[in-house]
Amino acid sequence: MVKKIIEPEVEMVFEAIKEDKNFILEGGAGSGKTFSLISIIEKISRDEPDKSVVCITYTNNAVAEIRERITNDKLKVSTIHEFIWNIIEQFQNEIKCCLIDLINDDEQKAFIRPLDYPSECQLTDTYFENIRVDYGERYSMSIIDNCVQISHDHILIVAEKMFSTYPKLCDILIDTADYIFVDEYQDTSPLVVKILLEYIQNRTKKNIVGFFGDSMQAIYDSGVGDLSSYNLKKIAKAQNRRNPKKVIDLANIFRDDGLVQTPSNDDTAPNMDNGSIIQGIVKFVYGNDINQLEILRGSQLYKELEFNAPSKTKELRLTHKLNAEMAGFSKLFELYNTDLFVKLITGIKKKINENKIVDNGKLFKDLVEEAQIVVRRGGPLIVDEIKSNPELSAFYDEIKTCSFEEVSNKSKVNKESLLSYKFNGLSSRYEAGTDRDRILKRLDLVYELVELYKSGKHNEFLRITKFKITSSRDKISLSKVMKEISAGDITIGKVIELAEEHELISKDDLFTNFIKNRGQYLWSRLKIMPFQEYVNSIDYLREYVSVITQHKVKGSEYENVLVLLDNGKWNQYDFDTLFGKGSSNEKVQNRTKRLFYVAITRAMKNLIIYMPCNDQQIIEKAKDYFEQSDIVNVLSLVDE
Repeated sequence: MVKKIIEPEVEMVFEAIKEDKNFILEGGAGSGKTFSLISIIEKISRDEPDKSVVCITYTNNAVAEIRERITNDKLKVSTIHEFIWNIIEQFQNEIKCCLIDLINDDEQKAFIRPLDYPSECQLTDTYFENIRVDYGERYSMSIIDNCVQISHDHILIVAEKMFSTYPKLCDILIDTADYIFVDEYQDTSPLVVKILLEYIQNRTKKNIVGFFGDSMQAIYDSGVGDLSSYNLKKIAKAQNRRNPKKVIDLANIFRDDGLVQTPSNDDTAPNMDNGSIIQGIVKFVYGNDINQLEILRGSQLYKELEFNAPSKTKELRLTHKLNAEMAGFSKLFELYNTDLFVKLITGIKKKINENKIVDNGKLFKDLVEEAQIVVRRGGPLIVDEIKSNPELSAFYDEIKTCSFEEVSNKSKVNKESLLSYKFNGLSSRYEAGTDRDRILKRLDLVYELVELYKSGKHNEFLRITKFKITSSRDKISLSKVMKEISAGDITIGKVIELAEEHELISKDDLFTNFIKNRGQYLWSRLKIMPFQEYVNSIDYLREYVSVITQHKVKGSEYENVLVLLDNGKWNQYDFDTLFGKGSSNEKVQNRTKRLFYVAITRAMKNLIIYMPCNDQQIIEKAKDYFEQSDIVNVLSLVDE
């Protein structure tokens, strides 16, 4: 039997453990942090079989990966929110006390009081008497079936307050595990870090808390970012197993934490070839605008590096808006994000709140005329644009004589809904996120059935459908309806109609009530939209297409990577700051630098960076990062 080689960084972790020290294993992109984490858990399982380990991860996919690789009855792997809820849910009285304090705290804007409770009165514990607090998709303090509900956004705030108020909870948390390991620590809420490194450390009983991650990849403002303020034994993992030499060199320029990555000394690492580091190719291509990206795509350079092979290439853009058109769901994206009708209602509501116009039960069309809401400053009126669009005009004619309140209630669109579709790595099924609306949830169910049927997973198909197969005639009928649903020109409305008619899915009162009430406008637009737009959006969210956002790509790797440096209209980022220009806001600069670092370090072989810019100062600054021969004017590729 070949003895498994223990990494020096793993040995250093166990030295820290022997000294009863909490630690942080800091590793750059491609350093194999998860591999080290799993090695540590495996060694504990072998050497200390009676010791319990809790591993907290950021996503269900990461949970599934670790569970798949390690068999240990004393290992508990979960997401942060699941872990915290499992600790606190049994302490209902304490939850309610903290919840009351948070609701009564004017600074806690997310904790809204019950709708049926007098706004001028402080909430008291009598309101929650004989009811239970649950954790679910949405926050609601309205008592339904003797329950109220907190959501993903609230649970950590409640938990932090509970641990600070009731020290005994810390002992209970310590008793759950001898070791608590946090993966991707930089994305962890500061509230969780406070619990693990402040509250439980003040107790008599102790356990070991270890953090694994990379502060340079802290691309979410909600995360703790770094742990430099805490007294942790820091263990650096500098070797890079993923990236070629030229990408490693480029990435090191942008790291600001003192960690300098080096090529792996493991000949079997993906970035090694016959004992030598793969050099790779890095190109900085610039052009006048984003449209000239097409010149790059048609160039010989693009073909020679095999960027034209979708299976080998990912194009990383900043925003979903930039990707939606390329991925084939621009109409769907526009409806959920930039819809003119929703913009009109929002504009009117703002003017009412600012006392610039008065509602007083006026007809919607009269308020529209009075408000004079424009598409953009100096642009046309939104109502004129609506009237010129047949789809929008039809709905406007239908509701123009209604009250503004009625129109507003029937035209609510949650912009987070479209992109909240998620894969559950534990169940190997796709599931709706917390913000997914009733129409999209309905489509998700139908499409899952289509996928199961097409892939021949008939038993799984029959488990989740109402369709019954008792004869060959039923099989023929099913085949016919599945063919109809999969037709290229079918609309979303027709798909749901067929699915209900043939009992693929049950009638759903919640869906019916949604489209009758708050989703009336949304349904009027969606039902006539091609079903293929929805399918394309799912393919995009599953990462089946070649474009992806720079945020979504974290944790992944691809042979070829094209990074587009275009801010769109998002002022949270400014790619000019990478070259000494642009925003003077330090937060914007740091946020942009970290996102850029994440994006470029996805490349396993070749990297092309395209910047729509002809600023000579920026192009000159690029020489500090790239070799002269690697800085390319896109127009020079035209005559290749």
